Amino acid sequence: MEENNEETKNKISIGLIISNEDFQKNSIFPGEVIKEILESPFYLLIFISREDVIKISCFPTKTDNIKKVLIHLTEFSPELVKGISSVLKEMNLSKHILHTTGLCYEMENCFYETYLVGDNLESNVISIDSIKGKFMNIAKVIDVSVENIPIFKN
Repeated sequence: MEENNEETKNKISIGLIISNEDFQKNSIFPGEVIKEILESPFYLLIFISREDVIKISCFPTKTDNIKKVLIHLTEFSPELVKGISSVLKEMNLSKHILHTTGLCYEMENCFYETYLVGDNLESNVISIDSIKGKFMNIAKVIDVSVENIPIFKN
């Protein structure tokens, strides 16, 4: 059980895609919010859970093809963040970013994650292996994973 808690702890957030139809049916979203962002066919919901608080962010999107790139780091530094930004720009991923954040647990177990539109990856313009390889070439990067964000099934 402790391994499961450790695995959950090492995730900054959990993503879920919801369709427009399911978004409209969900009574938890206030009517005025739904009216403001009703035009999108999909919504990326990002859940960030910390102790007694859960933050939920909602990103309207035209596609249900969303990827999360999770980068495990030894520490955060200005050079490291600059290296990550450079890779994102070099691979033309920065214009497809929906959300990005970073966090360190106990000052040594650090993570950077970014959610991005995955259409370019699916069309093989950019391979997942090349993304992982570019990030792994940055000093102080331990591991890189790319996850498909699931679609909510009601």
